[in-house]
Amino acid sequence: MQTRPPDKRTPHFRFAQPADVSAVHALIERAYRGPETAGQWDSESHLLQGPRTTAAYIAERIAAPDAGFLLAEIDGEIDGCALIERRDDPDQPATAYFGMFAISPDRRGIGLGDAVLSESEARAAELWSAARMVLTVISLRTELMAWYERRGYARTGRALPFPFSDTTGELRRDFDLVELAKPLA
Repeated sequence: MQTRPPDKRTPHFRFAQPADVSAVHALIERAYRGPETAGQWDSESHLLQGPRTTAAYIAERIAAPDAGFLLAEIDGEIDGCALIERRDDPDQPATAYFGMFAISPDRRGIGLGDAVLSESEARAAELWSAARMVLTVISLRTELMAWYERRGYARTGRALPFPFSDTTGELRRDFDLVELAKPLA
């Protein structure tokens, strides 16, 4: 009987450690605003320029007790990540938040985004007994909202103001954040 070699596209999942901060930061910047993603449906470089986040913020979320960056590694390289956080509130208990979702431009089109999203949902349910996952999307990014809707997310009707500041690098200010949610099994 012949054994199959491992599928090079099958990710290994783990939570980020402090030593991963620079790699996670580089991945997020490249995926959201890097030149190789400019003009693509999942880029936000046409709306925002400059840094997407900071290494300090990533380190803070890695160290937080009810949060973490889930990493997807292929061939020992970090090719995907997502921040998941416990975010219970009195109106919506058992809720987790999904954000800072990034896939390496070199690994697009192989289903890695679906895998990271699914694993994030499973981990949130397992770690925090989350019954619901929420996320926010810039209101002008209709293709991205449609991608999430095809994966079971629905708009909640809640809009949040975008956190504009002197450092957000916006090219325009005619948008906000749309909340989407999905019940978790």
